Amino acid sequence: MNLHVLHDARTLARLTGATPPACDALACRLGQPDRIAAAWVEGNPLAPGWIAAADGPGPRLLCWSGSLAGELFESHPPNWMRPGRAALDALITQSAPALEAQGRSLCLRPHLRHVLSDAQGCLRFLADHAGLPVQIALSPADMISADMLRDLPEHLERLFATLGPRAAVVLLEDIGPMAEDDPPRPCPLGQGALPRDLVRKLLTEHVPAETPLIVGHRNLAAQRAWLGAED
Repeated sequence: MNLHVLHDARTLARLTGATPPACDALACRLGQPDRIAAAWVEGNPLAPGWIAAADGPGPRLLCWSGSLAGELFESHPPNWMRPGRAALDALITQSAPALEAQGRSLCLRPHLRHVLSDAQGCLRFLADHAGLPVQIALSPADMISADMLRDLPEHLERLFATLGPRAAVVLLEDIGPMAEDDPPRPCPLGQGALPRDLVRKLLTEHVPAETPLIVGHRNLAAQRAWLGAED
């Protein structure tokens, strides 16, 4: 299992005496902190003034797919219509030259309320940008709404079957309690609604062994046990 842990970038820099990198967090391979799968950049990439440094560490810069709303996780239907895709397409066009010069990719993290919100939309986006330095992350906990919990196994199977083979990284978080109109509320694995046996089965069936699996740094031992990755 190619397990990585998402660490706060400034904390890592203090511990190692290094200069803080131009990102908010680093996904480092467990036991090999110099092996970086992605540099996470916070914020809304479709908001004015958002900047991701193309010379950040690791082979890819990881960020949300963005929103046209005033608040990052506000429900905003134009995100799923032509204006949302046009804004995201423009971001890729603007970012591509610098990313290509640095040999890095922009890896977009879908979210239920962002421009990329479902599996088929992600596939269409990849097809429309074939040949450009853009990738997709699979982050199931970010793509499940409260009303989808009734048929959670079916939704998970669809997400993993569609995006598992294509995702550059898989972000593994659990699904915390949420009211009907709430955005997804991720939490550490083992503290929410994700069915462990099914998720482990879907990872084996649909995600290549070399794909980085990224978990948060909180409750790491329990999360490793949940995944069966204690060793």
